[in-house]
Amino acid sequence: MFKFNWEEIENHLLSLIFMAILVAIVGLITYKCFHIQTSIGPVWDTYDLLSEAAFLAGQNVGYYDLIRPPLIPFLTSILFRIVGLSTWPIMLIDGLIFSLGTVGLFLFLKLRFDNLTSFLGALLFSTFPLVLTFVCSGLTDTATVCISIWALLFTVLAVKKDSRWFYLSFPVAMLAFLTRFASALIVFSMFLFILINLEGIKHRKYIFIGISISLIFLIPVLWLFYMNFGDPLYTFLNFFSSSSGTVSAEIELLYSYNPDFFYFLKAIPSLMGPQAMGVVLVIFLGLLICPFKRFIHKRKLPQNQNKSFQFSLGKDKKIKLLILSILIILFILTIQKVHYLFSEIILFLILYILYNLTKGFKFKNMDLDFLFFSWFLVFFIFHSVYVIKDYRYFIDMTPPLAYFLMRGFKLTTSQFGIKIRNRNVTHYLLSGFLIFLIIFSTYNYLPSIGETNNHLTQLNEGNNDISMWLVNYDPNYKGEIIYSDIWPYSGWALQRNVSKMPQFHNNHAIYTGAKDYNLTANDIQDYNHELDSNNADYYISITPGLTFVNYKPIKQSGRVILYQRI
Repeated sequence: MFKFNWEEIENHLLSLIFMAILVAIVGLITYKCFHIQTSIGPVWDTYDLLSEAAFLAGQNVGYYDLIRPPLIPFLTSILFRIVGLSTWPIMLIDGLIFSLGTVGLFLFLKLRFDNLTSFLGALLFSTFPLVLTFVCSGLTDTATVCISIWALLFTVLAVKKDSRWFYLSFPVAMLAFLTRFASALIVFSMFLFILINLEGIKHRKYIFIGISISLIFLIPVLWLFYMNFGDPLYTFLNFFSSSSGTVSAEIELLYSYNPDFFYFLKAIPSLMGPQAMGVVLVIFLGLLICPFKRFIHKRKLPQNQNKSFQFSLGKDKKIKLLILSILIILFILTIQKVHYLFSEIILFLILYILYNLTKGFKFKNMDLDFLFFSWFLVFFIFHSVYVIKDYRYFIDMTPPLAYFLMRGFKLTTSQFGIKIRNRNVTHYLLSGFLIFLIIFSTYNYLPSIGETNNHLTQLNEGNNDISMWLVNYDPNYKGEIIYSDIWPYSGWALQRNVSKMPQFHNNHAIYTGAKDYNLTANDIQDYNHELDSNNADYYISITPGLTFVNYKPIKQSGRVILYQRI
């Protein structure tokens, strides 16, 4: 006779309730972020993606940069065909992917934790101040992380549940790669998880089928690059060379140049936000209490039970330990001195051998711990070795950070042991406190995003004012030669190609991301020469302190100045 498993039914209902609450909260956050970002306006990289989307939609504005990963522009181009050219579609797509990614992380954490802890972890990820700052910005940082969440979730399901999930895991990983090329690094975590569980995978052929399906998604992209660059691998090779960490004189002049390997490690406390620090505080309290509790519990155990775990080292394990030691030494000696991919491969081998050495302890779900640990480390190494650093790159590491915070939180609350009807009251109380802290912190942080980025709002407004004024001032502006410091902004507003004006400093021309320098006479002469030698008719500038012989300012809006040839 069929019997209902009421406990399982109750668990599913609770999962649906927590997911509904999570969707409601994250939906509201996304809605607020969408309005904040549309009021600020796009940033430099977003304009590049918008111009590529316009090109893919057959509505070329004259300027586009196909070096950018194509997935977000492609999705945006679909909306462009429906609603026309505008800046909000890319922000909407970014927000929708973020919302789906948060749900994916909840389901991912459910494989390891209870409903409440999974809800708390997903909510924590979605409200990291760093994440909130870039939600709906139209950049690829949050989108690629959220797509990666689903790729790794499908990988775990393929290994643990049904191998046919590989049909989705590798194609979704390819989508993450086509959203942001650096996300290709998640394959290290995918293959590590597959390799350490290889014996339990019944249908390994599905791995190769999944990889084959993912390569199909690459065909139209390779064709696009071939038609525009004459080389289907041009964009990928360009990314590979630019991310190699090679330092040149021009790179050292960039604002984001920072060779400090420990930059992100030092910045973690400030990047996590008060809500995550609240979790850290709970874990710290647990670390203080746990030793005393274990000491008391140990004294109460019978003598024959008061024994530590004995770990024997056979010949096979001694060889693995020796290899592990050599790899760790090699990793330390070569990090930042060789290409980062070499360091990533060594890390892969270290984690694989370490898992094989420690799996005898039979810790529950240790393979998931290694998956998230590798996820964090592969991106930490890449961004730490890469000499161009921006705090937003840390977004790549936020899902595994949320996982380990929940890992520590769950372990801590289980040590307190205050239970009523077999339920850990301490866990519920502390979770409720943290949920309140998260919502309160988010409510207070969201308005500051617009205030902090007021300079971007003014830049967008100034550029739009100048561009619209020029359109009315010179009806033949599309036939003129126009230079601009902010060519993606100007190109989008004027709906035409705009020549790139670099920033000159000490005989170097830096096109994007240069530091602010006091201009010398030679620098100003370089600006004059660039405009004169190319017979520029207009120059849209945000560079202060410029003086020209053959150009005069005719319009200013905020910090944006329009110069015309005399």
